[in-house]
Amino acid sequence: MPIPPRSPGPALRILHVHERAGFYGGVEQILYDSARGLTARGWPQGLLHADPDPQADYLAAFEQTGTGEDLIAAFAPDILFLHKVEDPARVAGLARQYPTVRMVHDHDLVCLRRHKYFPLTGRICDRPAGAACYLNLCCVQRAAPGSALPITLKGLGGVRAAIRAHREVRRLMVGSRWMQRELVMNGLAPDRVVIVPPIPAALAAARSVPPSAAPEVLYVGQVIRGKGVDLLLRALAGVAGDWHATVVGTGNHLDTCRALAGDLKIAERVTFAGWVPHAALEPYYARAAVCVVPSRWPEPFGMVGVEAMARGRPVVAFAVGGIPDWLDDGVTGILAPAADTAAMGRAIAALLGDRERAANLGQAGLERVRAQFQPAQYLDRLMQILGDAV
Repeated sequence: MPIPPRSPGPALRILHVHERAGFYGGVEQILYDSARGLTARGWPQGLLHADPDPQADYLAAFEQTGTGEDLIAAFAPDILFLHKVEDPARVAGLARQYPTVRMVHDHDLVCLRRHKYFPLTGRICDRPAGAACYLNLCCVQRAAPGSALPITLKGLGGVRAAIRAHREVRRLMVGSRWMQRELVMNGLAPDRVVIVPPIPAALAAARSVPPSAAPEVLYVGQVIRGKGVDLLLRALAGVAGDWHATVVGTGNHLDTCRALAGDLKIAERVTFAGWVPHAALEPYYARAAVCVVPSRWPEPFGMVGVEAMARGRPVVAFAVGGIPDWLDDGVTGILAPAADTAAMGRAIAALLGDRERAANLGQAGLERVRAQFQPAQYLDRLMQILGDAV
């Protein structure tokens, strides 16, 4: 049954809908931070999830939680806030019954492969879901474990059903202009797609550090193919001089990247530090002269670069996805064309060789973060959008 009109007053009751209930990744962290921030502002929060093993410390951020849709009646929200919901029919059904907003965290809604770059060429896809998905073999997928064949074919039926379902949602929140264009070119109404950079609460505690004298290059993030650590290694192989690089993170591409560093004869100059807790990253940022975001996929936003800028570090990155929304080329860092490892290598070398320029870019990035990318600003915008949707 539809949610009845809310009682007078500024506070809204928000029920988040998401598949998981724990600290698994960036999506869950933003959901958690949003709930805690809105609670602190007097807006009660609930969580409807499907996690068979929810984490108690995660659930503590919410007034009520549960796995059954009877939670909707029990919590009596003013609006549903969807995050990752896989079933298009469920999205459409909820959106027809209740005021609903969806935060689109990634490319899953409109991309067969979810990565938004072509499997054979690695080139970023700027096409809507359609013929390009078949012409570039995005329809060829790994088969499930135990299948008779190693691959299977996936059609566009699910993507098209998801796009239709999201036409029922009142607002679609995205992190960047790239994501906004992506949804609009796939047939979603421009006036329903709003940009809200997803700023985690931890950014408020980030502190700038003095410029580093060490020729240190830092990467922080997952070591998976889409994040492009292999591209960074190829870029570094062309950088002359006495430099050292640290890769902080882990993932299924780690062994490949270790082997590549050996093949490129730079293994002794690259440290793979593995996973490091967020609170323990400060010494890595303090030592770094430059931070690099070498993403192969079009980042929906690219929060790790903003986190580096919040420490006063200049950033070199590929100009993909939402990265140009926060990295102003020549002002807050240096952009290289997508997957152009030679250009990335030149940019890294330029900053290692000109510490004054690196310091100026780092200071400009810090000022940009302080002016535009603060958790309080994110919550202000979030409250405005949720209120307008109700």
